[in-house]
This record gives sequence, structure tokens and C-alpha cells, in this order.
Amino acid sequence: MAELNFYIIQNDISQAELACRICRKSISTGQTPVLVKFEQQAELEQFDSLLWQFDPSSFVPHDVLQKASDAITSPIGLCLYIPEQFRGICINLGQHAVDPTRFSRVIEIIENNDAARTAGRVRFKAYREQGIQPITYQV
Repeated sequence: MAELNFYIIQNDISQAELACRICRKSISTGQTPVLVKFEQQAELEQFDSLLWQFDPSSFVPHDVLQKASDAITSPIGLCLYIPEQFRGICINLGQHAVDPTRFSRVIEIIENNDAARTAGRVRFKAYREQGIQPITYQV
């Protein structure tokens, strides 16, 4: 069963910026591959741009995967659909829970606003109903 972590943002950092930091740290610690899952193409494209510019002193190698049959060839993959053969870490930036059996670890990032917290609670409950006890971090 996948390790499941909820990062609850307590300040003004964005969900995307924290996800960029997690991607960078995953690469530096060798904890790859990492899949960043989105539900909207526009969000994926904004995150792709952010990875190129959020830290001028480092580069975060990544691929944009277009379909479920695509293979991840970089440490970080951005996608709307989960690749069929992927079994690494998933950072879920979507509004719906992912299938935790597909991953070694799932990371959910909850922004500091009421709507995000409400959606996060729904996902938290969905995971608990599957017998998973998520670990929560206040960041």
C-alpha cells in the first residue's frame, strides 16, 4: 500500500510552488520518478512554466506526458492521465483522489483557503475509506 501524505499549507505559498519544491527535493534525494497529476490542461501548462522559472539557480528536468501510454523519461512527469506502467511517487494536484495502489507514495497538497480544505477533506476521507491512514504535515 502506498504511503500517503497530506501537506496542509499554513501560509501564503501556493500549491504549485510547494509542488515545485517537492519535485526539486525528490531529484536531489534520488526519490524519483515523480508524477505530477493535474485535471486541467491549463494548470499543467502553468506548472510546466513554473518549473522552468521558480528557482533560477536550479533546473528541474521534466516531461509533459500527453496520454496514458506515454512512458516517463525524466525524473518528473506532468500529466492529465496516469501512465499505465507508472509505479513511482504521485503528487496529486487534482481535485479527486487517485488510486493509491498505483504508487509507492501519494502526496496531496492543500492550499490555505476554505475551498481547498473542503476538497482536501473529501479526498482524505476517500483514502481512509480504503483503509489508508494518511500522514498530515502542517507547512
